[in-house]
Amino acid sequence: MRGLFKYTLLAICFIVISVAGNYTMAAHLSDAPLPDSLSRTYRHTDAVKRLTIYRDTTEARQIWHDILEQDSTYSPALYYLSITERPSSEALEYARRAFLADTTNKWYTENYATKLVEARQYTRAIPIYRRLMRLDPKNLNSYHALAIIYGSSGMPYSAISILDSAELRTGYNHYLAEIKHTLLLDTHQYDKAIAEGRRRTVEQPYDIEARRSLAMTYEIAGKDSLARATYEEAYRLDTTNVRTIEAIINYYYTKGNAERMLDYEEQLLRNDNLAIEDKLQRLEQYTSSHSFYGKNYIRIGAIIQRLVIDHPNNRDVIDAYANHMIACGDYEQALELLRRHLDNDATTAEDFIYLIQFERYLERNDLADIDLNTALERFPDDVGMLTFYGYLLLENNDYKGAIEVFKGGLKRATTDEKRSELWGSIGDTYHEIGDDKKCFKAYNKALGYNPNNVLVLNNYAYFLSLEDRELERAMEMSYRAMSAEPNNASYVDTYAWILHRLGRNAEAKKYMRQALTLSGQREASLLCHYADILWALGEKFMAETYWKKAVELGYDKQEMEIHIAEIKSNTK
Repeated sequence: MRGLFKYTLLAICFIVISVAGNYTMAAHLSDAPLPDSLSRTYRHTDAVKRLTIYRDTTEARQIWHDILEQDSTYSPALYYLSITERPSSEALEYARRAFLADTTNKWYTENYATKLVEARQYTRAIPIYRRLMRLDPKNLNSYHALAIIYGSSGMPYSAISILDSAELRTGYNHYLAEIKHTLLLDTHQYDKAIAEGRRRTVEQPYDIEARRSLAMTYEIAGKDSLARATYEEAYRLDTTNVRTIEAIINYYYTKGNAERMLDYEEQLLRNDNLAIEDKLQRLEQYTSSHSFYGKNYIRIGAIIQRLVIDHPNNRDVIDAYANHMIACGDYEQALELLRRHLDNDATTAEDFIYLIQFERYLERNDLADIDLNTALERFPDDVGMLTFYGYLLLENNDYKGAIEVFKGGLKRATTDEKRSELWGSIGDTYHEIGDDKKCFKAYNKALGYNPNNVLVLNNYAYFLSLEDRELERAMEMSYRAMSAEPNNASYVDTYAWILHRLGRNAEAKKYMRQALTLSGQREASLLCHYADILWALGEKFMAETYWKKAVELGYDKQEMEIHIAEIKSNTK
């Protein structure tokens, strides 16, 4: 914009002087042709006016192109085209030509250097910036840009040297000093970095960022006592500065000082400058680590209680406190907290589902029934709530009622993904009844709405394999489910089982071992499948061993005996 202003001003001055000096001759010379140089100047002035006043970039560019057809070295036109032309490759070429037309013009030089950096041609930009530093030795932008180029090109020492030159010529600049400080740290020149950091705090005694940066430098250099003292100084300058408190928390975390860390964490979570969403996210970091949470649950509980006092009507805060009560084993108080805001307009269907599941876990079925009825009245069209209700009916063996609820959900579903989930649930229910014909029909509808419904793909494939039907199709569906969720032991088990049914037992064994690893060998059905595969491979002793392990983990002993007898009979 400085270039625009410069040439606009020059053009206006030229016009004013011309009019003032030649007014008396205007009438006599109005018909005389203008010299070419004056014609270009007038036309260039007109282009600048169209660009800056009328915002007509297209017409302005056309005029400059016309000028260049008469004189390809007319630098003002080249310069303006470089800052208005698209694409950037053409703009760079115009900038280069403007620079070559007048290498002593600092505006052209700076523009060309900037365009080279934008094109990531850093090597070519370096000598141009050095020329610019000679043309305008007090222009800090040149030193800054050259230091950044050197730093990003893996030449930090050259960058530091440039910044030293800037300070000699222009004096201390806190922004350049900050860059230099970072470069000194990157090159492990800790003593110099500390000296630079101290100087920044002297030059800017009330700059919290400068003091925090010095504390970080002490910390990196291993000077813990100085780091701690400097962090505390930064905190005292402004006890509400979020970044400072976060830095101190990170410092004490790295030092393993949980007590001091939580002291400052409590200050941060009471800070009005930090959004409640960020406070809850920070809190989750502590509660999600079972080891840390277990060792410090009293302090963390006090922090959560403080949040409840400060945000008594925030549902997420209440839920966090309830979860803390659950972790401490105080289920009744947790239940009371969770039920406290049921009438709140912000309460969602998901909140009710979580509460009802908790009530059922505590065997408070009286409350669960009341809250379920309330939820169904309040969210009659919520597909998630209807699905949850359907599965509760399934648990009570009310298959007909479950199917009616799932089909009711279909009428309210607004996305194909939801429709697919509901048809999948209908298919699961028909399988429980023993009507696989309707089960597979429902699964086909589910996949019609969402071909990538991994739960349906897995269940459909597994149920087909149990009947030895369409095994190749079953394998393809199972493979897609397993590929989508490769760490799901059940999906890997299904794929291995289908390979077994196809007689590809060596492959089946490999995938079955993977499934056992993912499950931690804690699922009886997977152990039974592995034993069947081992038997098919002739590894009878190991097969017997895994069948026994399956029984030990809860597989019905009588069913296992029948299963083993059937396999041995088929083998004979």
